[in-house]
Amino acid sequence: MMKRKGNRILIVLLMTAFLMPVAWAQTPVTKEAKKQAKTFKKEGWTVNDGEKDMEQQFADLQRYTNDSLYVVESAIQKSKTYHLGYTSAHAKALRGIASRLSTLIASQTNVAQTNLQTGGGEVESQTALKSRIKSISQETLSDAFPVLVISRQLPDGTCEVQVHLAIAIPTQ
Repeated sequence: MMKRKGNRILIVLLMTAFLMPVAWAQTPVTKEAKKQAKTFKKEGWTVNDGEKDMEQQFADLQRYTNDSLYVVESAIQKSKTYHLGYTSAHAKALRGIASRLSTLIASQTNVAQTNLQTGGGEVESQTALKSRIKSISQETLSDAFPVLVISRQLPDGTCEVQVHLAIAIPTQ
């Protein structure tokens, strides 16, 4: 009797451990996300097998776009194959994120430095600042993740890929 009860508890704990993270990771699908997905499907856009469905991806995109703690950037690329298009669009979106992060970090740093008097080392401090901004941007870019990835075949035989990446804004 005791062994059965222990097995039941173990099964319940295991099921909870596997199902809870999945429930937390899901963003509720809104009517707007469903509308957007329907419009894009009519235009021939699809998601790859094994990926989240289009409605869920649009819901995630809305969530990250409306969250001030994230930067979201998108890119569209046409190519002969899906993989070339995806790689190129992904790189374009990363460059967009890098640019936005650099601007954000520089603006926050300049606000902090407005009260400081600059001396003879002004040029050196500006060069160091630019180097630090670039370093922070490059370190952070590895944390970017795809939120929405869709593609479609065009009548001329090329593939068009749309990639939306999100990244958490660095706190320091």
